[in-house]
This record gives sequence, C-alpha cells and structure tokens, in this order.
Amino acid sequence: MRPFHIIITCEHGGNLIPSQYASHFTGCEDQLESHRGWDIGALQIAQKLSTELNAKLFQTRISRLLVDCNRSVFNPEIYSDRTNRLSNNEKEEILKEYYYSYRNKVERYIRKISKQQRVLHVSVHTFVPEWNGVERSVDVGLLFDEARTTENIFCNYWKNELEKKLPDKSVKLNEPYKGADDGFTTYLRKKFSEQNYLGIEIEVNHKWANTPELNEITTALYFSLVLNFTHYSYSTFENKGVSRERVEKRKEIPRRE
Repeated sequence: MRPFHIIITCEHGGNLIPSQYASHFTGCEDQLESHRGWDIGALQIAQKLSTELNAKLFQTRISRLLVDCNRSVFNPEIYSDRTNRLSNNEKEEILKEYYYSYRNKVERYIRKISKQQRVLHVSVHTFVPEWNGVERSVDVGLLFDEARTTENIFCNYWKNELEKKLPDKSVKLNEPYKGADDGFTTYLRKKFSEQNYLGIEIEVNHKWANTPELNEITTALYFSLVLNFTHYSYSTFENKGVSRERVEKRKEIPRRE
C-alpha cells in the first residue's frame, strides 16, 4: 500500500480566454502562446503522471493572463495588465467563476481524503530556460517548504532517485523558485498539517517541451516517485527521528538497501 494518497494538479495547463473576456486580449496572441500565457508542456506531464500513478488530476486550462490560479488573492500578480484594469465587480466574477471554483474543488477533495490518509499533492509546472538574460542551469526542480520535515526528507529522496534516472539532467531542490513562495501548495499548507498533507511542486524546464526528452523526464519522474515510496513506510517520518536540521545539512540521503 502506498504511504500517501496522490493527487496531481496543473494550475497553468492552458491559455484559454473565455469569450466574454476575449475583447480585452486583442493583440495579445503572442503573449497567450508564450510562457506568459501558460506553462508549456506542464499539462502533458501532469496527464501522464496521473495515468501512470492512477491518481486524480485537477487541471485548469484558463490562461494565467486572465487570472493566476497559483497566486493568492492578495498577490498583485494574480491579474495581468489586461485584467487588472477591469472593474472590481468583473474581477470578483472572474475569481468566482475560474479561480475559487478550481481551488475550492481541490481543497475539498484534500480535506475529505486527509481524514483517512496522508495526501501527497504534486503540482506540475514548467519554467522559461532563460531569465533576465541568464540561462538557468536546472532541468527539473522539486519545490517544497524547508520548514516541513516531511517534505524535506521526501524531496531529498526523490531527487536522489531522479538523478539516477536522469544522469545527464540537472535536478535541483527549490530551484528555480523557492517552494515556500506564494503558490497553491503554500496556501494549502496553512490549511493542513504536515501529518496530513505534503505539497510538492515539480518545475520542468520548458526547453524540453515538444521533444522526446520531455517524455523521458516524465517517465523518470514517475519511476523515481514509485521507488521513493519503497524507502520508507507511512510511519517513517514519525518514527525515524530524522530532524529538519539533519536533513538541511545533508543535501543527499543515500539509498537504503
């Protein structure tokens, strides 16, 4: 039996703009097709992981240029320059129809499952290969909250297994972003204890989108995750006495034989 109930989410799975808001995006076709509009390749990864893991998938294909479902309502980046100019009533309608409807559905599901089993939430994203003129040196990032021992241990193990499957790729922890930054998993950690919930974000360099390497990376993510489960049982985190300080000092944890 798996030590977790797995769910997969994809907050930036598409670049759709509902017809009633299309006029606000006239001339934005290039932006919508770019990473500003969506996470290119993320939904493909999420769908395959969901299928292989037999895990429930939650997705939204609404463009983040309408509303960003991976941002908190207080974050000014929740709206793009195209929607930020809308009236408060229009913004509230967008939140109700496309933001809360998605996030509340995920939260309700986690609340229901977590009463019986710990939930592993894997949120799938991609990132641009270059930022501010600097090429990013990471191919796959595993993002988590370093203040949570469970997530810390889990991602260290996962990274080790993933590196074995992808020896020619750069796999890093909490890069190119910090897992505790504002996002859906960060919000959910405030709702659920680490005894009931782990929120891990996968970030894949979208230079691999539409290439055979993306399938290789996705397959490696699946197999390394399954292997990760074999390292410990449901009680590992409670009974092994591994402190957060110990994990932070050790970037890699050797495989248990």
